[in-house]
Amino acid sequence: MSTISVPGFTRKLREVVADEPKAFAYDLGLSLAAVYNYLNGRVPATEVLFRIARYTGRPMEWFLVEDEAVTATAGGSGEIAVPTSYAASGRGGEGT
Repeated sequence: MSTISVPGFTRKLREVVADEPKAFAYDLGLSLAAVYNYLNGRVPATEVLFRIARYTGRPMEWFLVEDEAVTATAGGSGEIAVPTSYAASGRGGEGT
């Protein structure tokens, strides 16, 4: 199993948003409230995450998966289990 690190997601999103949440929201067609929700720990829907990834030039996985060293010390708090076959296979799910 691989995990989605919610604290890792918010840390990385804060890194790319920097001090410009209003401009970030405008550029992506999001409400400022939505951006603040994401900065405070809410993981966006896949479509929104895809837009964020395209805008920043980073893969979606960069936002969702914490580095191994950091994940090992997280102690499981704020992490959601995800089957490795979905997270790492690149096949887009079973039966494709």
